[in-house]
Amino acid sequence: MEIVDSQVHANQRGIDQSIAIMDAVGVNAAVIDVWPPVRKKLPDGTVRFEYAFAEEAVARFPDRFAYIARFDPNDPDIDNQMAHVRSAPGRLCIRIASGFDFKILKERGHQRVLMAAGKHDVPVMIYPGDEHEPVIEYVRKFDTVQFIIDHVGMGVDRASLPDRLQATIDQLIAYAKYPNTCVKWGHAPRLSSQPFPFKDLLAQLPRVIDAFGVNRLMWASDYTVTVDHHTYAESLFCLRCADGLSDSDKEWILGKTARQILRWPRTDNPRK
Repeated sequence: MEIVDSQVHANQRGIDQSIAIMDAVGVNAAVIDVWPPVRKKLPDGTVRFEYAFAEEAVARFPDRFAYIARFDPNDPDIDNQMAHVRSAPGRLCIRIASGFDFKILKERGHQRVLMAAGKHDVPVMIYPGDEHEPVIEYVRKFDTVQFIIDHVGMGVDRASLPDRLQATIDQLIAYAKYPNTCVKWGHAPRLSSQPFPFKDLLAQLPRVIDAFGVNRLMWASDYTVTVDHHTYAESLFCLRCADGLSDSDKEWILGKTARQILRWPRTDNPRK
């Protein structure tokens, strides 16, 4: 079974150590989100993001790494920039509202970004945090954009998450009726009030599968951020060894969905 991690901040560990960590738990490939983002301000005030780490990782291990791009919503050249997102080796999609631009989300300030993403068929990862209303508006308005809801749509107050397991899943399922949405199953163990294998969380997973289908559900570890709560291995193996999931379910959630949604074909040598 091929395992694809749809979000890692590999720059926090380095390329070679990231490969070693992936090999240790059996992860074949991973999508890098450079965090914190590397930014450069142009003379006109426009912010552009740089990806030297991710570009080197893809150049050295093209079978194992891909990466995410980011944009300044006010970039006057946004359409041209978006047109070239997927022309760069290993650059698959963009990410918005991911921890530092909730104010922009609240103000519905991603309109131009999303218009360009729809025009150029670029998938969009988005973390609602506690701002589901504007995200639902985005999903409805930009119905040709493929949205990936980050971190199962959980809230930003981590301390309260175990008390909000069912409410979070209920909110997440509200997105399922929109065919242009899928789910990134990352940080999900934070919702559990139990230790590994997080059985109370896994008891909710069939509801998500029934609503979205396994082909709209992709696993992510985000292990450099979740290490305060659970390990990389626990994030993976609570699903890999789950009795309630079929082998086909696991293949989709742990790899095939990310390959399909992000249009990242598997190569013949995914772990060289």
